[in-house]
Amino acid sequence: MNKIRTFMESLTESVTMTKKEKLMTVLLAALTGALLGMLFSPRKNICCGNGNGNYYGTDEASEEE
Repeated sequence: MNKIRTFMESLTESVTMTKKEKLMTVLLAALTGALLGMLFSPRKNICCGNGNGNYYGTDEASEEE
C-alpha cells in the first residue's frame, strides 16, 4: 500500500493529450471491453433460427431442378 501511495504522489505533473490520443484511448478501451466480453461470456454456442426443421435447400428441391 505504501508503494501505491508513493507512486500516486509522484504523478503531480500535468500532461496534455491531443484529440487523436483521446480518441485512440477510447477506441482501445471499447475494443478491449468487447474482446473481454466475448472471451468471458457464459454462452459459447450460438444457434441462429428457431429449430422447427423448415429450411431452404432440401434434397427434394435440387431433384426437381
